[in-house]
Amino acid sequence: MELSEIMTITPTFSRTLKCPCCSNSFSTINVRISYPKTVEVSTDFCVTYQDELNSPYLYYVNVCNLCGYAFTKNSSSISSISKAIIQKEVSEKWRPRSFGDIRSVEDAITCYKLAIYCSILKNEKYYILAGLLLRVSWLYRKLNNQIEEERFMLKTVEAYKKSYDIADYVGSEMTEMRVLFLIGELSRRCKLYEEAVSHFSKIVAHSNAQLEKGIVEKARQQWQITREEAKAN
Repeated sequence: MELSEIMTITPTFSRTLKCPCCSNSFSTINVRISYPKTVEVSTDFCVTYQDELNSPYLYYVNVCNLCGYAFTKNSSSISSISKAIIQKEVSEKWRPRSFGDIRSVEDAITCYKLAIYCSILKNEKYYILAGLLLRVSWLYRKLNNQIEEERFMLKTVEAYKKSYDIADYVGSEMTEMRVLFLIGELSRRCKLYEEAVSHFSKIVAHSNAQLEKGIVEKARQQWQITREEAKAN
């Protein structure tokens, strides 16, 4: 065997996780942190990678092969009450299957939808639910399925609105400005121009505008684009 073959590092690796719901140990795949190379970042923060076949988006959700519980690194801990609900609504209807191998975009969408369902059952925070919904819209975008992309963007907007109303993102990596921006940008993409302008304007006039200048500048740019699109339509 050549030295180069020995030294070759694969884009993905397998690791074993313990299911938070049933305590089963199962295998899943992750993309190495150092591997993905960004080609482009869209206005709603969707990343296009140089190697889309090994995109981190495909492996963001972990699925227990035994009970069907789907979760991510950002999922909150699961209570005994939620475990019972998952057992009844998911596990009892689940036919054991593994998502611990290489995933297609379609496989990943199935995993996300299962994670969304589990999140709803356990009353997950809205900003976490919104993040899952947003990633599904991105994956449909990569499949050029505009109908499903827009459907999930609209679901994302509703989840982020609920998150904004109760500020359940406080203490996470999300900020009020970022939530407002995503509501605005996703509304613009769905041609809800008044809604978009309303949320972009909240960012520009926000008391914390000086602390998040990057988001404020993006909001100004998208506000102008939204007004131009609204006139054209």
